Amino acid sequence: MSDFDVIVIGTGAAGLASAALLAKEGKRVLALDRSPYLGGRGMATEDEGYQLNLGAHLLEDPGSGLTRIFDHLGMTLGHGPSNSDMPVWDHDTETWGSIRDRYARGADKDELKAVINALLETPYEELDRLDDLPMRTWLNRHTSNQGVVDLFEFITVMECMTEDWWDHSASDNLFNRKMHYGEQRTAAYSFWPEGGWDKLFHDLRDAVVKNGGEVELARPVGQVLIDGGSVHGVSLPRVGASLQNEIFHDEIVSAPAVISTLPVWNVLDLISERHLPDWYVNQIRTLAQDRWRVSYAHLSIATAEPIPVLDRREIATWLHAPLSRTSGFMFEQTALDPSVAPEGRHLYVMGAMLHKYNRGRDKEFVKQKFDEFEEEVEIMWPGLKDSVFKRRTYVFEPSFGVIQKPGLVGKFRPHWKAPNIDGLYFASETFQSRGIGIDRAARAGLSCVEDILGKRLWPLEEGWRY
Repeated sequence: MSDFDVIVIGTGAAGLASAALLAKEGKRVLALDRSPYLGGRGMATEDEGYQLNLGAHLLEDPGSGLTRIFDHLGMTLGHGPSNSDMPVWDHDTETWGSIRDRYARGADKDELKAVINALLETPYEELDRLDDLPMRTWLNRHTSNQGVVDLFEFITVMECMTEDWWDHSASDNLFNRKMHYGEQRTAAYSFWPEGGWDKLFHDLRDAVVKNGGEVELARPVGQVLIDGGSVHGVSLPRVGASLQNEIFHDEIVSAPAVISTLPVWNVLDLISERHLPDWYVNQIRTLAQDRWRVSYAHLSIATAEPIPVLDRREIATWLHAPLSRTSGFMFEQTALDPSVAPEGRHLYVMGAMLHKYNRGRDKEFVKQKFDEFEEEVEIMWPGLKDSVFKRRTYVFEPSFGVIQKPGLVGKFRPHWKAPNIDGLYFASETFQSRGIGIDRAARAGLSCVEDILGKRLWPLEEGWRY
């Protein structure tokens, strides 16, 4: 294996976007992943004819993030069906209604416009200083209208998997609202990528290879090699080892720069903490605690007939489920892309937030919550009782991310450029980054790439990043 300019660890959105951009700019780049599949935490795989994700994924890029990265690579990221409304569960009346009903009339609508204008007039630099401020505190400075507050807080459940929706960081949430209002003229914008998730990740992989880069799957990294305060490459365990505990027969691949896309709970497995300052290691270890993982009970349920909903293409959310009182979300994947299920089947995905319990490794507790969740989704949607397919998947390891509470975002997270080590970068949405989910990861990769290149790939105003 030849030497490279940059080695990228991970082939999810952050890794593939980083590798593709670097290869486009003429860098010799190698992307590695221990998994045999592309996509990282965004991957999809087949199960009895259904395309299932590790979690429930939509792409929440208003246009300046992953979409703009595709444009730069000479490709198009097609925006499939997108949301325009949000059905919400009223836990007092136990009925569904539209979020618009809470703010869309008369003085309520004018109040929302005033909040939107205040947000659009606030520079990103000012929002960047709100990492330790609850979103509700910011909202209360600009409105006393509960319907407007509801709009923002229901969105935190849908986008950020927030359990305590009233205790969400103002900076992270308002960054997203400002981008979405500014670019799409809507409070929240999420869509299904045209062609599905496999196409998105394979297109990025093809862009790496087309421009001379290499992508190797099922190839784990042993260690990032650091000496004298600089990165020198990575070690790769020998392919074909007959014993699982074989050690010190690694292949060395040289590169002066490494981009790790591992989340905070895995990154120190590959990078010896002796090379990093204690304060930086402590930031990583603080965020890596189980109690800060976004974790949820995730159900994939298929029916032979579509169940009655307000709009089959919208994401439904709730703050208090009927039994557990947990928050959550649900949407029909087949309404966005019929190819994710066998013909004549309707696939629904849903999640109930569990991280507030901090009992993620207690299997008996988790099973109890799954049983409870199945019972309450059948209360909210009786049609789900007639299922023809069902899968329980637990979003904990891998987790969706680090929760976005005040004091746990922005400047409180480890910087994406390792201190005191030349050439070491962290393109992960669990490090300093802004955005939502897969798009957030891609924007994190863009920040690292531009630092390596020493230039902006396009004007800053065409898409925010660190």
